[in-house]
Amino acid sequence: MTITVTLIQTRPNIDVDFHSASDDFKALKTEMVAAGTLVDNGGSTSEDGLIRTWSLTFSNDTAQNAFLNDSRNVTYVEDRRTYNEDNGISEQIS
Repeated sequence: MTITVTLIQTRPNIDVDFHSASDDFKALKTEMVAAGTLVDNGGSTSEDGLIRTWSLTFSNDTAQNAFLNDSRNVTYVEDRRTYNEDNGISEQIS
């Protein structure tokens, strides 16, 4: 059974940049896409530029857990949360 996870981020204004993922995190996604365990559904930004939505679909629980526990993802999440807190960006994961 596939699992889709969606990250929604809202920034206070368009002068605040959204966090950018590291090359290591991008490599993790690329590896999992190549292995067939992840579909990167891509992202979109609202018309007013304040809300960014991104979603990933995992092939199963095992793939999702491998992604969540990979050190590259752990570092990305920590960096993103710190950046967002420092810059007034809220996030919701569903």
